[in-house]
Amino acid sequence: MFTDKEALKKDIEIELKNLQRLTEEMEELMSKLPKPPGFIETRAAGSILHDFYCGIEKIFERIAVVIDQKMPEGEDWHKQLLKQMATPLEGIRKEVIKEDLFLELKEYLSFRHLFRHIYGFNLKWEQFSRLCYSIDFLKEKLKFVVTDFLKH
Repeated sequence: MFTDKEALKKDIEIELKNLQRLTEEMEELMSKLPKPPGFIETRAAGSILHDFYCGIEKIFERIAVVIDQKMPEGEDWHKQLLKQMATPLEGIRKEVIKEDLFLELKEYLSFRHLFRHIYGFNLKWEQFSRLCYSIDFLKEKLKFVVTDFLKH
């Protein structure tokens, strides 16, 4: 039988593999992009970015439930969850992410919000392409941080 912490580690390993797959999908898409990207490529990239942040959020949700034993509530719970991961909880845990990663992830969260609240045909490649090019670097940074966090 798994302890909560062992189950948490297993869940996070699964999510990190999912993030790796999404990174590979983005790399494949980016390698085939026409100049300028058409609406299909723009929508596909937006969908991958959306899924990528949702995977990160699943990791944070599990940490919030298992370790913090509290999930934020309300309309802005997504923002509060990200902030919670950047805040140490005295006597419980150190911060999961530092300020620099918090700021990077905040941009992805903003994109996730945008993606969910507009029609896909309103996506503008130039407004989010930078996030697409940074996805692998961000995944590696997050993997290192989360793996290190779980060691303590």
